[in-house]
Amino acid sequence: MIKLQRITWIAAILSAGITASGWSQGWDTHPVESLQTIQGLVQINEVGDNGYRVWVAGKLLGELEAFGVHIAGILPATGSPQYVLLEMYTGGGSCPYRYRLVDLTPGQKPYWTGDFGNCSVGPIFGMQGENVTIDFSNLSDFKTRTFSYQSGHRCIKSRAGSDSHQTVSAGI
Repeated sequence: MIKLQRITWIAAILSAGITASGWSQGWDTHPVESLQTIQGLVQINEVGDNGYRVWVAGKLLGELEAFGVHIAGILPATGSPQYVLLEMYTGGGSCPYRYRLVDLTPGQKPYWTGDFGNCSVGPIFGMQGENVTIDFSNLSDFKTRTFSYQSGHRCIKSRAGSDSHQTVSAGI
């Protein structure tokens, strides 16, 4: 009888813990945007207030905190994209827009860069040889800046003018 009571208490405690953890993760979630790519469906879901999760083929790539996240560009522009440019609206007055590049190279695990940009909206997204380039023009108070991504090295570098170089830290 005592053994049965212990099992009942243990089951009740475990059940309460599982229920409580489920409640704490019960954020409202809804899809924002999705796109079929070379590695499967890329989906952006809004989670709670100002949270976003980015999924690739049903697996979580990572989470972002922003007032808005959407797909700003794809490469190649036709067929199944290998690169997806994400735009994050931060809501900040001094730097309202940041970007991340998602690399979906076949045979490799999906990867995204750290945040980058010159705080402006509407970069030109293209290829230069084997490298992805993201050009931000001189808008308002934001200096012209070019970012170059090398898939083989999974490295994105910036160049302001012709003499400044900065490596952007890698994401997940």
